[in-house]
Amino acid sequence: MSDYLPLTCPYCGEPVELAVEDTGWSRQSFVQDCPVCCQPWQVELTRDAYGDWSATLRTDSE
Repeated sequence: MSDYLPLTCPYCGEPVELAVEDTGWSRQSFVQDCPVCCQPWQVELTRDAYGDWSATLRTDSE
């Protein structure tokens, strides 16, 4: 089952949705390209004690 987090691309400012798969980890880091401008995001996902995900998107220079 996938959850979708509404986010904003740090490069182009467009609204995007990030699909989050429940893999059993409470913290994940990976690189994913923006579906609008194709720039690579640094994605940091964390899950709280209630099972809710939050994400931070960063550029390569941050």
